[in-house]
Amino acid sequence: MTSLDLPQSASTVEVFLIDSGARLDFPAQQFMTPAIRGYDRMAVPSYCFLVTHPSGQRILFDLSIRSDFQNLAPLFAERCTNTASSGWKISSPHNVSEILVANGVPLADINAIIWSHHHFDHTGDPSLFPSSTNLVVGPGFTRNFTPGWPEQPESPVKSADWHGRTLREIQFDEQQLKIGRFPAVDWFGDGSFYLLHTPGHTPDHMVGLARVQSDSFVLMGADFAHHPGEFRPSKHSPMPERIRPSPLPSHPRFGSVCPGHLFHSLGRHPGANDSPFFEPAEEYTHDFDECLRTIDLLTKFDADERVLVLTAHDHSLLPIFTGAEDGNAGWCFPHRTLNGWREAGLADRGRWRFLNDFRDAVGEE
Repeated sequence: MTSLDLPQSASTVEVFLIDSGARLDFPAQQFMTPAIRGYDRMAVPSYCFLVTHPSGQRILFDLSIRSDFQNLAPLFAERCTNTASSGWKISSPHNVSEILVANGVPLADINAIIWSHHHFDHTGDPSLFPSSTNLVVGPGFTRNFTPGWPEQPESPVKSADWHGRTLREIQFDEQQLKIGRFPAVDWFGDGSFYLLHTPGHTPDHMVGLARVQSDSFVLMGADFAHHPGEFRPSKHSPMPERIRPSPLPSHPRFGSVCPGHLFHSLGRHPGANDSPFFEPAEEYTHDFDECLRTIDLLTKFDADERVLVLTAHDHSLLPIFTGAEDGNAGWCFPHRTLNGWREAGLADRGRWRFLNDFRDAVGEE
């Protein structure tokens, strides 16, 4: 395990994970390589987060998928609705705004929506929020994507998303702060929540780093990786010889512990236990080399025992978050905040669950 030089502060925020029920079903090789036998499609959620500051200010980090995704800007609407050509299957039963209101959070209480980046599975529908809710975007967004659709027919975002509200673009180059070698912004000014510029997947990509206890953090990773196998294992967090709890609970030969060597022959570097299984596919990567650099730097966060790293589409954690595995209310909004993740051992429990995606390749079935 590695240790980051994280800023110190006694200020914290409350963090809820929101699972809106949105689901995406994609050909796996559109987003990562190499192919691993039996893992042909990725069927995943699209998480977002509600962050509450002690002052009462509230922000949303990402907004999942709008329920009427057929009304996205045409660039994305075509891909989302034309399954025959894209291979994508999308469902989104609820807008995040509906979930908030149904659980007693007035939309007027949301001070800002922060888009990790401009892709449809993160942008939701900001137009449903009052004009007092600011929309916050990453570097280069204004230059690259405004005006939005329909003024700019090829824009991936709609001008209606920010019409009548403040559109704020974060300028990291004006900041002196760096965390883990990433340019960072201290959002509330007290060390409780940071935005880090993590380009590669897109030029405007950001992650959120929330301090939930004085020495515990949640990293809202968005799409720095689309699968945990893009950043695990790593030189900072190699695969153990014995994996507990087992990611293959139904394997006839193993009980609660699984030998790590089962997976050594898979992925980019067969035989290695300290190299990720996948690398991002270039089709949906803006800058491939920068994306690899971002992933490599974020493996240090993933290996730090103080940081819970959650990417937007990690389906392996859904049974824990929804409570289905434990027979309880789970960890999703509105039932339980993520502030107690460390005491509950969520990071250790969830770290290697994604290996169940490779059960066919190691002969479980």
